[in-house]
Amino acid sequence: MAAERGARRLLSTSSFWLCCLLLLGHWAPGAAAARSSSPPQSPGSSIRTFTPFYFLVEPMDTLSVRGSSVVLNCSAYSESSPKIEWKKDGTFLNLVSDDRRQLLPDGSLFIINVVHSKHNKPDEGYYQCVATVESLGTIVSRTAKLTVAGLPRFASQPEPSSVYAGNSAILNCEVNADLAPFVRWERNREPLLLDGRVIKLPSGTLVVSNATEGDGGLYRCVVGSGGPPKYSDEAELKVLPDPEVTSDLAFLKQPSSLVRVVGQSAVLPCVAAGLPLPTIRWMKNEEALDIESSERLVLLAGGCLEISDVTEDDAGTYFCIADNGNETIEAQAELTVQAPPEFLKQPTNIYAHESMDIIFECEVTGKPTPTVKWVKNGDMVIPSDYFKIVKEHNLQVLGLVKSDEGFYQCIAENDVGNAQAGAQLIILEHENHGF
Repeated sequence: MAAERGARRLLSTSSFWLCCLLLLGHWAPGAAAARSSSPPQSPGSSIRTFTPFYFLVEPMDTLSVRGSSVVLNCSAYSESSPKIEWKKDGTFLNLVSDDRRQLLPDGSLFIINVVHSKHNKPDEGYYQCVATVESLGTIVSRTAKLTVAGLPRFASQPEPSSVYAGNSAILNCEVNADLAPFVRWERNREPLLLDGRVIKLPSGTLVVSNATEGDGGLYRCVVGSGGPPKYSDEAELKVLPDPEVTSDLAFLKQPSSLVRVVGQSAVLPCVAAGLPLPTIRWMKNEEALDIESSERLVLLAGGCLEISDVTEDDAGTYFCIADNGNETIEAQAELTVQAPPEFLKQPTNIYAHESMDIIFECEVTGKPTPTVKWVKNGDMVIPSDYFKIVKEHNLQVLGLVKSDEGFYQCIAENDVGNAQAGAQLIILEHENHGF
């Protein structure tokens, strides 16, 4: 190997060598590495073909709770059955002696009885599936984050309040973000039925709109995340008869700036109260939103705005405007939309001869702008005199040697995701012309 590496610079820069190749008839002027499944071939010769080797399923980011079981999916295809291994935080897992983590027949990772405490978090982390075919090469999957919901902590709890009939009320219950999906509500110690008039915001806060006498009672929120449920303080909501006099218009809940990923839903809360009853309308970047004619915009209870299947075009400044005929108030919030890495150009399979220079192309997009790294047969490619990153993300390999054969993958990553795309390099044998 050292001898091969040491000879590279001479092989890749020597015009004498190139002239010899031309004289021997190996290459015509301007010849380049072949980038298809049809290699340069002379009659009667036998040349290896590219071997399909790729992931059918890759692991995805997963949220779990203590004591539950988790499956991180992975399946790879090759003509010969691949050997599947797993890495956690960059280190191979020894599944043979692990009584809680098992390799399933399809290559997926099964974690039994997830462990998570303040000082012991052995299961939370970043997982990667590694597939190997002997004498062919290795490929690695995207990296998946396993998050284990922590112990419930209430950032805010419901407080006693009153509301005039027909108006809206807010009952706070905000917990650590990873537990928000596990929040539910009770009224008078019975499960609360949510509908179009009574909703739970993504944060866990309860919105009661167009309040009626039947909404009165004792409210508490419950966090159930695998262990014993944790209850918030209990608070009474009183529904008062309409006083038939005016009251000041005020926000009970204002929108706050939000970051969402393409394809997710975004909820911008906005709830106001006053007499006469206020109406809510929304604007984006100072243009009125036509919610009724939109398939992705919905006005929820109290006037909250839900945007489904978010796109990058949805980013901007949103204004919630409450008006009751006597006065108008408004609040605003910024919606930032991020996008995971996506390949605009993926590396393609290459045939080449020793001593040639090749380039694997890779072009990605995403928001924030993704970083890109390359791996060969599962190992990081470190830029050097022979491996160079050119034209932003392309990988150039100078002065090929036989050991450069294998599978190369471009791995793109940003704050909201990562992705991989790969290709195979085959080094052809020089033909013997009898010289």
